[in-house]
Amino acid sequence: MATLLTAAQQAQGRALLKQFDQLAGFVPGEGALDPVIVMVSEAPGKVEAEVGHPFQGPAGTELDRWLAKLGLTRDQVYLTGAVRSRPYKLGATGRKSDRRPTRAEVIASAPLLDSELAQLTGHVLVPLGNTGLQRLLGPKVKISAVHGQLLKSPIRRWSTVTQKFDWSATVYPIFPLYHPSYSRRFKRILPTVDADLVALKHYLAENHDK
Repeated sequence: MATLLTAAQQAQGRALLKQFDQLAGFVPGEGALDPVIVMVSEAPGKVEAEVGHPFQGPAGTELDRWLAKLGLTRDQVYLTGAVRSRPYKLGATGRKSDRRPTRAEVIASAPLLDSELAQLTGHVLVPLGNTGLQRLLGPKVKISAVHGQLLKSPIRRWSTVTQKFDWSATVYPIFPLYHPSYSRRFKRILPTVDADLVALKHYLAENHDK
């Protein structure tokens, strides 16, 4: 699978492992360079960090089910996220478990995602879950309020000058979905997820020839 990140950017991503104690592995964004949709998730999990590719674990199985419902394959989408290494915490026994990335980790990773999305203007962004959504649209937007809806908005980009997020000049079509790991754990949400996928497929059929 291809990535939009240069070798230098990938090295920059791997350098964050030395900057932050509880990050593991590095998983570049990957997929089609002219994708039908761009999926923006939270961060890799254990399996993804080990193999270096996104959505390889149980959430990947659920994602593949979603793509099948959309009539798409992985080589037609681009998979990326707010953070490209696995954020983990240590339990009392020393066992690592997943956690949500910190604001500092999201900011440090921002130049990588910003670069990818700047090369994907005009493509439909599909944030998966609150972390992906809020990385694009800010902390006040909740996935429970906007899932399955088409939004048109600029997205947040990190400014090294002002040291804060500002807004892109480009307006993107954005179609938020719950995260595959959420629907895998909470089966009650599956009918909602499937309805959202039907709505997204309908939108793609009406607006895209790919």
